Amino acid sequence: MVKTAGKTHAESVRVSLEGDIFSGRLPPGTSLDEEALARRFSVSRTPVREAMLQLIQSGLVEKKPRHGAIVTQIDLPDMIRLFEVMSELEGICAKFAARRMTTQERSALRKLHEQSVVAYEAGDHDKYYTLSRKFHLMVIEGTYNQELIDTTNRLGIKLVPYRRFQLNYPGRSENNLRDHEAIMEAIVAGDFELAADLFRKHTNVQGDVLAEYIAIGDHKAKQLNAAG
Repeated sequence: MVKTAGKTHAESVRVSLEGDIFSGRLPPGTSLDEEALARRFSVSRTPVREAMLQLIQSGLVEKKPRHGAIVTQIDLPDMIRLFEVMSELEGICAKFAARRMTTQERSALRKLHEQSVVAYEAGDHDKYYTLSRKFHLMVIEGTYNQELIDTTNRLGIKLVPYRRFQLNYPGRSENNLRDHEAIMEAIVAGDFELAADLFRKHTNVQGDVLAEYIAIGDHKAKQLNAAG
């Protein structure tokens, strides 16, 4: 019973921390203290430790000697390289999804996009981002290729916090919505070459926008420090 309960607590802690990371409440580089987390979730340190191991295995958390566990932080060059790889993978996913998605799945993808439009127009940023991520996952699942699904999701989970962050760039959410609409229409129409090209460009742009946003932020921070 204790062992089962421990796994249940560990799973609960892991899911909660994943939500915090995906939502940006725990941004990249945030320190994760086991004792503080145990107090927060009212559990012992054992399930917290188990949850942390699972997060480390998924790539969302990293543990460095003498520094403890932190939310995985990717430096700019590595992040750009990851987005380059991700753009190719998601392009392939869109290509296969356009070929293999059922009529019901194509309808569900359209409905999901329509829900995203409603969330965007209502200014519900959290729901909009959640639906935006679900759009990507639905396309990936539509490939019906488990190796491709596993590979793409394994890399994609590392980029989740950064993808949310880049939506803060002026005009990016609107452009993101427009991209998704074009990708959705290509997939629904079965135009696999266009779907692949659009999704590849969409993901590449995310990396470019994020790099620019970070660069601007770093420049402003240096100006403020110099002024201070």
